[in-house]
This record gives sequence, C-alpha cells and structure tokens, in this order.
Amino acid sequence: MVEKPVVTICILAVCLATVSCKKLEPTAPSPTGPLTFEPSKFSDAIPDDYGNLVGITQNPASPKWIGLWFQKPDHTITGVFVNLDEGRLYGKTLTIPRK
Repeated sequence: MVEKPVVTICILAVCLATVSCKKLEPTAPSPTGPLTFEPSKFSDAIPDDYGNLVGITQNPASPKWIGLWFQKPDHTITGVFVNLDEGRLYGKTLTIPRK
C-alpha cells in the first residue's frame, strides 16, 4: 500500500528534475596565441640562434617526420621538422613565444 505512493513520488521527482534541466551553451574555445610558421633560414642547417635542443617528437601519422624542439635564451620555443627518409628539413619552422 505504501509502495505505490512512494513510486509515484519518485517518478514525479524524476519528471520534474528532467523538465527543469536547461541545455548548457557551448563554451567559447580558449584563446590561443598566434603560432607562426616562418620560412626556414637555411635548407641544410639549423641556426645556432635557435638555442639548445630540448626535445624530439615523432609524427605518429607519418613516422618519417620528426620535430626537433629548441629553446632560445629568451625561452622562445622553435620547432624544426626533419624528414628522416629524405634527409631534408621542412621549409618552415614553428615559433612559440613564451611570456
């Protein structure tokens, strides 16, 4: 006898909770800085002013390409991309400023 009103109240509570829900507005993407690709200074060498080598990554989609990551004295990061199969540098470098 008591079960029927309790079940009814639970169903009513779920219905009210569902009706009172409101769809959230999509959030704006977080602002990102302007990362710039610049023409490489040399086609056969990496300039010393890029700084010290701090990391190496491999492109999982194309394993023949690796990224060499350098840090300048002002902490700016520069990415140089190398094709291991062909032994050549990509024509552009990626610069990531630090603040």
